[in-house]
Amino acid sequence: MSLLRISLRLLARDWRSGYLNLLLVALLVAVTSHNTIGFLTERINNAMETQASQLLGGDLVIRSPTPAMELEQLALNPNNGMTTATTAEFSSIVSAGDAMQLASIKSVSNGYPLKAPLRVADAPYQEDQAIERGPNPGKAWMEARLIALLEINIGDMVEVGDTQLQLEKVLTFEPDRGGSFYSFVPRLMMNNEDLAAANLIQLGSRVDYYYQFSGSKALMENLQQSLSDKLQPGQKILSVDSQQRTISSALNRAKGYLKLASLMAILLASVALAMGAQFFSELRYDASALLRCFGLRSKQILLLFLFQLLALAVLGGIVGGVLGWGFHLAIMEILADLLPEEVPMPSVMPFISGCLLAIVIMLGFSLPSLLRLQRTSALRVLRRDLVPAPLSATLIYAVPLVLVMALMIWYLRDTTLIVALLIAGLLAWLATLALSKLFSHFLQWLSGFSSLWVRAGLRNLSRRQASTRIQLLGFGLTTMAMLLVFLVRGELLNSWQATLPEKAPNHFVLNVLPDKVANFNDFLQKNNVDTQPLYPVIRGRLTHINQQPVVEVVSKENPDGDVPGAINRELNLSWSSALPSDNKVTAGQWWSTAPIEGRQVSLEEKLATKLNIKVGDQLTFFVAGSTFDAQVTSLRSVRWESFQPNFYMLFEPGDLNDLPRTYLTSFYLDRDSKPILKPLVKAFPAITLLEVDSILRQVRIILAQVSAAVEFILLFVLAAGLTITLATLTTTMPQRYQEGALMRTLGASRRQLVWQQLSEFFAIGFLAGLVACAGTELARFAIYYKIIQLPYAPSPWIWIIVPPLLGALIGLAGKVSSQRILRRSPMDILRD
Repeated sequence: MSLLRISLRLLARDWRSGYLNLLLVALLVAVTSHNTIGFLTERINNAMETQASQLLGGDLVIRSPTPAMELEQLALNPNNGMTTATTAEFSSIVSAGDAMQLASIKSVSNGYPLKAPLRVADAPYQEDQAIERGPNPGKAWMEARLIALLEINIGDMVEVGDTQLQLEKVLTFEPDRGGSFYSFVPRLMMNNEDLAAANLIQLGSRVDYYYQFSGSKALMENLQQSLSDKLQPGQKILSVDSQQRTISSALNRAKGYLKLASLMAILLASVALAMGAQFFSELRYDASALLRCFGLRSKQILLLFLFQLLALAVLGGIVGGVLGWGFHLAIMEILADLLPEEVPMPSVMPFISGCLLAIVIMLGFSLPSLLRLQRTSALRVLRRDLVPAPLSATLIYAVPLVLVMALMIWYLRDTTLIVALLIAGLLAWLATLALSKLFSHFLQWLSGFSSLWVRAGLRNLSRRQASTRIQLLGFGLTTMAMLLVFLVRGELLNSWQATLPEKAPNHFVLNVLPDKVANFNDFLQKNNVDTQPLYPVIRGRLTHINQQPVVEVVSKENPDGDVPGAINRELNLSWSSALPSDNKVTAGQWWSTAPIEGRQVSLEEKLATKLNIKVGDQLTFFVAGSTFDAQVTSLRSVRWESFQPNFYMLFEPGDLNDLPRTYLTSFYLDRDSKPILKPLVKAFPAITLLEVDSILRQVRIILAQVSAAVEFILLFVLAAGLTITLATLTTTMPQRYQEGALMRTLGASRRQLVWQQLSEFFAIGFLAGLVACAGTELARFAIYYKIIQLPYAPSPWIWIIVPPLLGALIGLAGKVSSQRILRRSPMDILRD
């Protein structure tokens, strides 16, 4: 307790003297970054999951091919603390007078929808409005394309099975409508109470029942856990990842980016903390020697200063937590227009982990410097030149390295990425050593061309090689982290914008008959509609792989029952001469020029992996009553999250010309051009027209949230980088004061000292820029491959811009530091 009281008194004295400023600033940057990103990530994640669950239909949704009595009772129980809804979806004929049309029937319970309102209009292709209920019994809501096909009006009666319903509204948007664009048929929505009277569902009917639940996160997790082991064959728990690929892809990339940015900010602040701890210990050599004279032992001296840093860590953890909470609230206020009205508050876990992080990095990065303090000799009271014996290099480097690896594991949890970042850091250090050696030789050549004071500044780097390497590595890692976060941010935003450009197609047209293609194109051209190309679509089923039935292959390759849905139904086959823009060949080559017997097919790589299909394998397809074989010549990665037509199977042009087909396309229409849709459907009654404006609007809101969060995170990495700059200048300032005093005593002018500092710091900045560029390119390659799954392309422009720019910025800092040297009297400095 006596040691603790002495430690706190010394801490209060150091606080007043300003010696702790550097340590506290570095610690606060690290903890505040961690807490702000922790709170913000949790809130943004909650908001995005809230909106993503709206597109899913509930917090938890279970799909079943048959009625599930247990789920039915659970949904009807009013005392389970959840809100619930049930829906059933199936296909059937809808008739009005003499007109008949195949439609997708959806019956809904009175509690539907749970998460987001439906949108309906009073007439086809007119302004719609939100409504938070489904149709009442005896009423039906239809999509505009079904109304046009049946040639009826609002208020008319339609026959659905054995019952008649009155058309009440035009259905324009269902928040929970999933599935493929190519399988959509016109929708009719009715109430569950009319389902029995319709008498449409019989034994053997193909129906999908959806049981939707909404409630607290803990309640949903418990429900999912309790139901997971009780699911019957065919029943499946739906998730955002499986049903909304665009959103889940954005979420996963954003989470990976936020973790990376947080790690970069903490590591940079930790480097500054280590430099500050070394400066802290050097300033306490005299105090440690006095304590020796007063009778304290080595362990007591170590505990004394350990208590100081521990108290500072606790203070920094609490203050950093409060600042993190405040920053996160400020950012949430800025993002208010992009978020739902009620976003769940974050848990206390970021604050607790922030306090733990403060203690770990404070003690971990300060330990090597503290251990030297206990070695201080009592003779230093009489001889100021005595310094503690240095520790072994193994201890000095091993402790921070282990701590860095622990932080990486905590944040990234990806072995390949961690190894890549460590290799990037190691290569940066090796580059630092190599550049410092090369620079020494370069100085000898430069001496004959530069002025005396520029040469003196440059030679300081060779004379203080250890200090130069630390500064090079510090500035290099700072710039590397900032470049890394900046470049990755840009790639993320570009990829999201490319996924959903401003005028992304908001209408999809299916089932364009071959003999109507020319007339269809003419209609769109006359109405100035900018359309995408028409893609042929052929319905077929994969039956054999290398002459073995696909069912046997699935059972053998997927013993756990993870059966790809693409083989349990007919596939949309197509052909293309050019590789689609959002596809990439990962194996084989796009339409081999080598002679191949029969047809060629390109396969989506994930389906190929599940079925163990490789380039060169033979596939057998069943189409329109006949079979044919095709050889796999390439595998493709496909961006399913893009709003563009994509296919599991693509054939070479000409291979499927003899098979029956229809065509599909997409185009963009603004609201003022919507009236042409009615004559379009009337002129081509066989087509299926899909409007996806509401889905695009919802997805754009979510991507805007992610982009805004990414923009703000860059500020914390910048703050951490500035902390290293502050640490570098602060820790080297005493030596620069002494050198400046000596040179002024020997007759150096103010201008000469400024040029010396400017040239020294410019050289450090230029070399650090080269180190940063090398480390950035290597780390980017690993991050793009492992975290955000984007194609990597080098950035040669950073090698041209970054080194001279960083040299100019660091040189400016050197000029500022020279002014501080000139303001102090040489006599005062030499007396100190």
